[in-house]
Amino acid sequence: MFWIDKLYSIFFKGNKTAETVGTIISFKTINPENSKFRNSKWATVSYKVNGRTYQSQNCIQVPMASQIGTTVTVRYDTQNPEKLYSFSILRIIVSLIVAAICIATAIFNLV
Repeated sequence: MFWIDKLYSIFFKGNKTAETVGTIISFKTINPENSKFRNSKWATVSYKVNGRTYQSQNCIQVPMASQIGTTVTVRYDTQNPEKLYSFSILRIIVSLIVAAICIATAIFNLV
């Protein structure tokens, strides 16, 4: 599950990540780019760590208004700088609340 991976990242990788500023070098959208409904933009980012330039191995979600050349703050693994993390505490909390509501609804529907 998505939120389990994020919790793992925070609790076990939290002190092994760092932030830097990167530049979007390419992106893709889930639906055609002109479709604004239920669409998201995922970017490959170039960034520098300790004087060396890296290109992300994985894509991160960025705002739909982002373009190639836009700068974004990224969080990377200090032991493997090519890997980016895209977790946020707020997303995890919201996911846990939604999961709790779904479980409670399922339990009360069984009774």
